[in-house]
Amino acid sequence: MNSSDVSLDIGAKVSKVEYTELTDVALHGTEDSVSTEQNDKLMSTYCRKVDRRILLYATILCILNQSDRGSIGVAKVVGLENDLGMVNNDFNIATTLFTVGYLSLEFFSNFVLKWVGASRLLPTLGILWGVVCALQGVITTKGQLYAMRVLLGMSECGFTAGILLILSFFYPKHKLTTRVGLFYLSSPLANVISGPLASALSQIHHPTIKRWQWVFILEGVITVCVSILGYFVLQDHPEKCKFLNPEEREFIQKYKQREGTLGGSQKLAARDVFKVLGDWQVWVMMGATFAACEACGSVSVFAPELINELGFTAAQAQAMSALPSACGAIAMVFIGRFVRMCGSHWLAGTSALATALVGSVMMISTLNVPV
Repeated sequence: MNSSDVSLDIGAKVSKVEYTELTDVALHGTEDSVSTEQNDKLMSTYCRKVDRRILLYATILCILNQSDRGSIGVAKVVGLENDLGMVNNDFNIATTLFTVGYLSLEFFSNFVLKWVGASRLLPTLGILWGVVCALQGVITTKGQLYAMRVLLGMSECGFTAGILLILSFFYPKHKLTTRVGLFYLSSPLANVISGPLASALSQIHHPTIKRWQWVFILEGVITVCVSILGYFVLQDHPEKCKFLNPEEREFIQKYKQREGTLGGSQKLAARDVFKVLGDWQVWVMMGATFAACEACGSVSVFAPELINELGFTAAQAQAMSALPSACGAIAMVFIGRFVRMCGSHWLAGTSALATALVGSVMMISTLNVPV
């Protein structure tokens, strides 16, 4: 994921008393005009609607996003390198160029989203990276692969940051943390699904289309089809959300104004941008997130090759590469409880990264497989 989620203030907490006061004032301007039970019911109804539309679709598209990004690792196992004449570090260069393209435009992505609107920008990005993913299946040289990887990074860069931004538009602070956690869960789930899926796709035999080409083409086509649905599912912000009734729109708008968070329709002032850029915590979190994301990305890209080099077949390697992500998905289900047990986000995060470091050292000391 990206460092832009720092600015969402997802770690903020609202007590039960504060929540009741905010919803009462948001509805009728007084604290005693509506019961707590009615407030909770209205908030629950609102969140369920947003969950079924915005969050569910975002999670599905994120699974496809991660799958398309890591499909090059599966393609390598089933003949990509040999067919394109790639040697030495050519494959590593191809994977690195994705990050180059990603970083080149990511900073500007959410400014564009505020200007264009999530309901138009995010589905368009999905169509673009789906097309680029599919085009990787018709390339004939490693130079063309390099170009496709840069374009894939450029087309994907605004998706994760954009989804996190619109989630912050729709959900109150005390509801946002759980939804962001569910969205993050889509990343390991993507690897759990994409491994066996790519294994199945690579078994397709065709006289002219090679197995690694099928992986790119079919995954890209699936992404394009799902992305088109986004024009009808996604909404820009709750103030003009079509699937909410007038009472719910008024409620969430006043609620978010009361708690001091953006609802999406407000303009983003330049001073707010510079205030975030001047916060040292943002830069520290950016460095930590970059390191964690690169480590996770390396596992998804190189795991099939590592397993294949241990003597397993290509199909077995693709299926077994889903196991680390399955463990990660299980851990993410319980991470919230672990944070509460630790009593500190910093301590919980440090413990998780330390565990990952120990696992990496064990893998390096156990395996003697060139990457």
